[in-house]
Amino acid sequence: MISIFRKIRQQLVSQNKFSKYLIYAIGEIILVVIGILIALKIDNWNERIQQDKEELKILKSLHKAITINIEEFHTTFDAQINRNGSLQQAIFTEISNLPLPHLDSLITTNVKNHTFDPSTGIYNAMINSGKIQLISNDSLKNKISKLDDRVKDYQESEDEITAYTKAHLETYFIDHYTIDPEVLARLRARTEEEKKTDSLAYVQVFNAQEVKNMYILLLNKMSEVITKGEDLEAEYTSLAQALKKEIALKD
Repeated sequence: MISIFRKIRQQLVSQNKFSKYLIYAIGEIILVVIGILIALKIDNWNERIQQDKEELKILKSLHKAITINIEEFHTTFDAQINRNGSLQQAIFTEISNLPLPHLDSLITTNVKNHTFDPSTGIYNAMINSGKIQLISNDSLKNKISKLDDRVKDYQESEDEITAYTKAHLETYFIDHYTIDPEVLARLRARTEEEKKTDSLAYVQVFNAQEVKNMYILLLNKMSEVITKGEDLEAEYTSLAQALKKEIALKD
């Protein structure tokens, strides 16, 4: 092709047809420019295809991780709600009316801490590598970017409850709890005498003003955890739905 163009130029020059040569030269330049533009367009198109494939891969991986984290969160959050109900029962229910096995379970539930520990490997890799910029949906990208702050805010409230429980509630029960560990672990049944003394011990412990004050403060902290947990649950659900919708559009 190049040799053909060269021969045409040589003919025009040899025939002193300068005006035609000039028009031809301009036309040749235009053809070259058009060729370059087409090549760039093809390169950009191929690059866009690769970016779309990478974006879809990221979206699917993130959706899978979010789905797993939602299940983990529900397990932890359900345990927090159960603990909150247990604390309320200990304060607002007549302890002497509750059976001993229930009281054993109640006091164990009251001091048991729960923490949400989501998998963040895919999320962190996407943020640190800058691949989040491959996500073309700005609204979705914004929701993804804000998720980490929401999770950390919820975890801070959980950590506060854990620290308070260890420093106050657990310390108090260690000093004042008189139930035999074998009975509490259900390794053996209570004797009749133990039934009487343990029932009395539970009434004394739960009716102590110091315990009531600790429980009330702990309930206030639990209220914050539940409020933030409900917000986080809504955020997780919304993000999972948005990711699923975006994947359907691009798949």
